[in-house]
Amino acid sequence: MNRKRAIILISFCILALVALFYVTEISFQNPKNCAACHYIVPYYKKWKTSTHKMVPCLKCHEYTPEQALAGQFMFLAAVDTPRPFANVPDKNCLQDGCHDKRLVISKVTFTKKGVSFDHMLHLTEIKRGIKLHCRSCHSDIIQGEHLKVSMNVCYLCHFKGVARDEAKSRCLSCHSAPTKPVVYKGRTFSHEAALNAGNKCGTCHQEVTKGDGLTPKDKCYFCHVDRAETYSDVRLLHDKHVTEKQIDCLYCHRKIEHGKIKMAVKMPT
Repeated sequence: MNRKRAIILISFCILALVALFYVTEISFQNPKNCAACHYIVPYYKKWKTSTHKMVPCLKCHEYTPEQALAGQFMFLAAVDTPRPFANVPDKNCLQDGCHDKRLVISKVTFTKKGVSFDHMLHLTEIKRGIKLHCRSCHSDIIQGEHLKVSMNVCYLCHFKGVARDEAKSRCLSCHSAPTKPVVYKGRTFSHEAALNAGNKCGTCHQEVTKGDGLTPKDKCYFCHVDRAETYSDVRLLHDKHVTEKQIDCLYCHRKIEHGKIKMAVKMPT
C-alpha cells in the first residue's frame, strides 16, 4: 500500500469515526434509542411511567457520546454488562428548572410515614463518614419505580450498629407520635396520653428493628474477582462505591427492617 492510499484510508477512518460520534450524540438525545440495548429496556420502562418521563435521559445521566459509542462496541463484542452504572451528578438534579430550590426549601415530610427529612443536612454534611448524593436515597432499587426513595436505605443508615434499646429511643427524632387514637388488639390507645403520663416509646414498642445491615464478603465477588484486601477499609469502600460510583447501598448491605417488630403484651393504662 503506497503512502497516498494509506493517507486516504486513515482520513476515511477518521471521518467515519467523527460521523459515528455525531450520529451517536444525536441518537442518544432520544430516550427511545437508549432502549436499543436490551438490558436498558427495564430502566427505560420505569422511566417512561415515572415523574421524570418528560425529561431526556442525558439531561440527568452523566453519559457522554464517547461512552455511548464504547457501550455500542462492548454490546457488539458481547462483553456488555446487565448492570450498567450511569452516574447522575448532584448538579444535574439541582440545575435550573429542575430541583434548584431543594436546598433552599430543604425540609419535606413523607406523608405515608410522617417522617421529616432535611435535604440540606444530608447533602452538605458528612453522614457516618460518607458523602451522600441525591441518588444515595433516590435510587432504582424499588421494582417498577424510577428514582424512588427506598425507606430501607434510611433504616440502614440510621440503625446499622445501633443497640436495640437505643433504636427504640429514637422514635421522636424522625416522626412525631400519632395525634389520633389508634386501635391495637381491639383496644383504643392514645399516644398523647401515654407520653404525657411519662411512658417512653419503648414501653410498648419493645423491638423496632430486625436485621444487622452487614455486608457479607461474598457480595464483593458479584463485581470483583479479588479485592479481599480492602474489605475492612470501610472509608475506602464508601469513597469508591458511594461517593464516586453512586452504587446503591443495598447492592452490598443486607436489609434492616423497621416497624412494629415486637410489641408489649400488655399496654399501659
